[in-house]
Order: sequence, then structure tokens, then C-alpha cells
Amino acid sequence: MTEDTGSSISFYTPDADDKDASGALVAFSDCEIIEINLEMVMVINRQNGNQLIISPQVAEGLKTCTSFKTIAAHAQHLTNTRSELKGQESMAVSALEQLDTAGILLHASDISARLAQESVRELPPTRVFITTCDRPAALERLLQSMRQVKELAQHDNLFVVDDSRDSENRDANRELVGGFNRTSAREIHYIGASEQQALIEGLIVRLPERERDIRFLLDAGVWQDFATFGRARNVCLMFSVGYRTLMIDDDVLLESILSPIAEKGVSVGASGVRQAGFFESKDEMFSAVKRADFDPLSGHARFLGSHLSSALKELNEGGFAAEQLQDCSASIANAFGPESPILVTQNGTLGDPGTGSVHWGVTLDYASLRRLAQEPQGVRAALENRLVWLGCTRANFFKLSVISQITGLDNSYLLPPYFPVFRGEDMLFGAMLLSVYPNGAVLEYPWGVPHLPVDQRSFSVDDAFASGGHLGQVSEWIGSSVDPQSGATPEQNLSRLSLELERVSVRSDERLRLDFRASLARSHAALLGLYADRCFTAEELKSPELQELLDRGLKEYNQTLASPSSPLEIDGIPEAMTEAQFFSQFREMAHGFAAALASWPAVRDVATEVSQDLVNSREMIPL
Repeated sequence: MTEDTGSSISFYTPDADDKDASGALVAFSDCEIIEINLEMVMVINRQNGNQLIISPQVAEGLKTCTSFKTIAAHAQHLTNTRSELKGQESMAVSALEQLDTAGILLHASDISARLAQESVRELPPTRVFITTCDRPAALERLLQSMRQVKELAQHDNLFVVDDSRDSENRDANRELVGGFNRTSAREIHYIGASEQQALIEGLIVRLPERERDIRFLLDAGVWQDFATFGRARNVCLMFSVGYRTLMIDDDVLLESILSPIAEKGVSVGASGVRQAGFFESKDEMFSAVKRADFDPLSGHARFLGSHLSSALKELNEGGFAAEQLQDCSASIANAFGPESPILVTQNGTLGDPGTGSVHWGVTLDYASLRRLAQEPQGVRAALENRLVWLGCTRANFFKLSVISQITGLDNSYLLPPYFPVFRGEDMLFGAMLLSVYPNGAVLEYPWGVPHLPVDQRSFSVDDAFASGGHLGQVSEWIGSSVDPQSGATPEQNLSRLSLELERVSVRSDERLRLDFRASLARSHAALLGLYADRCFTAEELKSPELQELLDRGLKEYNQTLASPSSPLEIDGIPEAMTEAQFFSQFREMAHGFAAALASWPAVRDVATEVSQDLVNSREMIPL
């Protein structure tokens, strides 16, 4: 064996006095695994260049050691999960110690030392946006709660973006904003259909060659047959280039509710930090929680856009210790640096969890499932009532954002646009943002806001478990190409996404059909495995009702996987559409979005002037 191939290692029986003396937290992360033959694979650590020849069995075991634990804890996990190590924990300890000595394992202490390097950034001002669609009653309630916010003056401007289809609802919303302005010291700008059209026309005047791309992202007339969740958010982005953006759903109250399940400290890439509690009534729910002494807009603005190291120091009231990375994802933590920007902030929820299915609760962590199983009202009622706390027990930094009832975005960075239509736009945006900024951070705060929809929503545990697919499936494809070490600029990463989407837009019906089926099958297979794991939890908790629900989920996912899926089952697809028509439209949308991504930096550049002209005109302020 030559020196440039490193040492060789396999599981073997060690001396009796071998033991894990350090207690250090380590993980297997950011390594290349190269198959040499049936008996050897090479592992190369991408951080330090160290390499080692190991057995395929060791390599397979290491793939499950991706969270920070002590060597002893990793060894116990391996002996519980690897057949060749049953009852041989000391063997696993010795193998892991050799890997550590060879410089293959990542140490939590190296991460904490890196994140302790202070980096401070001056934060841009904030702009606040309420997005609403055909729910004047919800907007009225939200504006009433906004009157109680004492710190509105700290925000540069306030806006309501109206995506209503009904003209009477648009008129009602405009009047509500006017009523607020007549009685409030802080005015709100109303961005309705005509104001949005003025924005679009202003952009096209300055970029006539980009008209099609501008209309694809912003023009409601292009998407009359679809629900335009992402389009309204793109309007918010156009009016906030260079600012930190706070987007508010119209069915919340502007109150900050502290997590009733609280822990000290902060987490980086931790799992199990988001937990749930269940309530039988609104009275019980509100009596069980404590309101914070800050409003949620100020709460979001506190760290949105900050560098990770400075936020960690303040949230943690001092340095960030290696011990705080225990059980955290090494790949997530290792992707962060002291200057990683907090691009997105999220919060928890009190009330309706905002999920599109009633079955979200059975996928929770052990502690939350225990609460669900012990609910006096029963599992069915607890899930169907949709009166919950769902949020982080402590501040948690991670990589892939999702939408929350209030979402903070630092739009002083080159953020990607949202796909203008379909549900799942938040997951696609999160994957794109990760691809553009592999070292960026998402912060979820350990507090939430009341989410109380005014429209009647009905959910039953008897509903089908398996979904027919959604826009978020594209996130898997985008996420697979993320490289935190690439060194590419955000502009280059956005351009790469545009080129990749253009390549997708020329795929054949058959290739797209297989891509869709494979993506959905992977999603369903992952849920099948999760449900199987949760069945053991239900058995341990002695909850027949939970067990019955999980068993039905297992059965349905098995049946779904046994039959070919069709994209026509995606929620929101017109009933009369054929698969050929779907794929034709998919290609057209992929081509349109690819072109829009290529134009996006130029559109953002001129949006600053266009939007500020509209703001300065004061024509968007109804009185």
C-alpha cells in the first residue's frame, strides 16, 4: 500500500482496554466515498484532504453517522443497526477511533470555533407586506391587531398586496386600508390590480425586451386559471429590493406567543426542535400560552439579515459551545461560516397549523406524539380540531426554508423569484434560495403568532394520506445539485438554475412522466419508512387510536407505491386536462420560468426605481 492512498481500516476485535476517552462530538460529513472493488472503498475528507481505505461495510455504517455524537454513542447506534456488529460495540468504538485519528471525522469543536469568529453587518431597513386574497374579514381583523403594534414607525413602509379575484372584495380591501389610514399615524400603501399593473408597465418601459419574463412573474392576467400564491409574493419582492421584507398572511394576529415548550440556548441544524402541543378549545389554547413583550414584526427584524456569528452570540448570551451541536446535522452545521447571512426568518404557529392535510401530526417527533397520544379529546379530535402550538422549542438555524404565517426575507441580497402559481411555491423558493446561497442561513424563532383562518376549513383523519404531488417536488431536483464549496457567485448560481430549467423544458413526455413518478415514489417511500418507525412509537405509547391511523397510512402508501402515479393527480390541475396537455404546459412553464430567472437580476435593478416612484407619488395611499 502506497503512502498516497492512506491507511486501511475494517471492523476488527480490539484490545479489551480500548475505549472512547475523549467524549468529543464527531460526525461523518463532507467526505467523498469512492468504490475501488468489492473489498475496499476510499474515503476522502473534503475539508482537510485526508484519505483512508476502508471496507464497504464500514462505509455503509458511516453514512448513518451524520449527526454530532460521541464515538461511544455512534458505536452504540452502529451495533443496534448493523448486523455485522451485533454485540460488538467495542469493535465499532475502535474503528471509529481509527477514523478519527486519520482525520476523517468532523469535530463539533471545529464548527463552534469557526462560528465564534465575530462578524457584524449593518442591517438595511424593513418593509412590511400583508398579502390578501378575497378575505376582507380576515384583513379587517389583521389591521385591527396592527393598530396595537407600537413600533410601526421603525419600518420604512407598510403595504397591502391584494390578489383578490372578486372586484367587490378588492373594493372592500381598499376601503379597509383607507379606514386604517384615516385613523392611524402610520399609513399603509394599497397595491391592488391597477397599482400592480402600473408596476408591470413601469418595468416594461425600462426593459421592453424582458416583457414576457416580467409578465410571467407578475401579471395576474397570464394566470387567470390558476391560484397565484407566488405571484403576489413576487410583487412584494419588487417593492422591497434593497430592503428586508416582512410578509404577513392575512389570517393572523400580530401578537408574539412564546413557545409553551421552551428550552434554553440555540441549535444549529438540530432535529426534533420543532414540537407540537394540542388543545381542545381556543380558550384552553390561549390560557396555556404566554405573550411576549415584543410584536412579531420587531421580533423578525431583530436578526433578519444579520451574520450568523453575531446572532448566535446574542441569542446564546455568549459563545457557542461545541456541546450545543450534539445530535445536530453535521452537514448543515459545516456549511455555515461566521459571515453566513440570515436570509430567512420564520416563526411558530398557535391555532391552525396551516398544513394542507390533517395527517401532519403523526409524523412528529416522539415527545409531540406522546402529547398527541395522551390528549383527553383523542387523536382524531386533536388532529381535526386544528388547535395547536407548532414551533421551535429554542432558536434553530438550518438551511431549507418553508413559509410561515409571517416570513422575513432579506431582499437586499439577490433572492430568486417565486414560481407564480400552484401550492408548494414556498418549498421551491426555499430550494432555489439554498442553491443560490449554499452558505446562507434560515432562523426559526422560538415564538409564534396566532393563526386563525376566518374561512371554514374541514379536515378529516379519514382523508387520503398520499398526495398526488405538488410543486415542491422540484425542490428535490434542485437540492441535489447544491454545492456549499463551489465558490460560485449568487448570479452564477441563479444562471445555472435557469440553464437547468431550460434543459428540463425540452424533455420528452415519457422522460417527464418517469421523472415525476420517480420523484413522487421517493417521497412516498420516505413517508412509508417514517410511518413504519412511528408505528413502534405508537406501540410503545400504548395508543390504539394512533396505531390504527398509522397502520392505515402504511397500507395506503404501500398501495400507492404499487400503482403508477399520474401528474393529473396534482392538486389544482384542471379535470379535463390530458397527460399530453399537462406535459406540454409543464414544458412551457419551465421554459418561461427559466427565461424569467435569467432576466430576474435586470428586473430587480429597475424595480428599485419603479417601485420607489410609485411609493413617492402617494397614489397608493387610500384615505
